[in-house]
Amino acid sequence: MIWIHPPYDVEKVSIISVVERIEKQTRYIRQAGSEHFAIIDFVIEPCQGHIGFKNEALMQDDLRGNKEWEQMFPMVICSIYDAVKSFIQFQYNERKLAIGHFKFKLMSLRIHPGDSKLMDFAIATHIGLREIFKNEDADE
Repeated sequence: MIWIHPPYDVEKVSIISVVERIEKQTRYIRQAGSEHFAIIDFVIEPCQGHIGFKNEALMQDDLRGNKEWEQMFPMVICSIYDAVKSFIQFQYNERKLAIGHFKFKLMSLRIHPGDSKLMDFAIATHIGLREIFKNEDADE
C-alpha cells in the first residue's frame, strides 16, 4: 500500500468519506479512433484516516515478452497513482472538497500495445473518480 498525503489539514476540514465498496470500470477512448484507448478496473473501499493506493493489476498475457511494455507497465501504474493524487488535489483546490478515508485498488487494466499512452490511463482514472464523486458538494 502506498499512502497519499492529502493537500488539506485533516484536523481542520470536513472530509467526504467513502462509506461502501465501489467497483468501477472506466474507459478513455481518444477521438483518433477506437484503437486508442485505456481501460481500467478499480475498487474504492473505506479506509479510516488514510488515503491509500494499491496495485493488484498484472500485465496482460498478450504483452508478456513485449520489452517495451514490460518496461512501461510500472510507469502506467505510476501514471494512475499520480492521477488519483491529482484528482484529490484538484477537488480540494478547485471545488473545496476534502475527499479522503479510502483505498484505491487498481484491479486490472487493458493496454493496446501500439496506441495506448500514459496520459490515456490518467484521464481514464480521472473520469472514473469524477463519476464516483460527482454528486458531492462543498460544505458552505
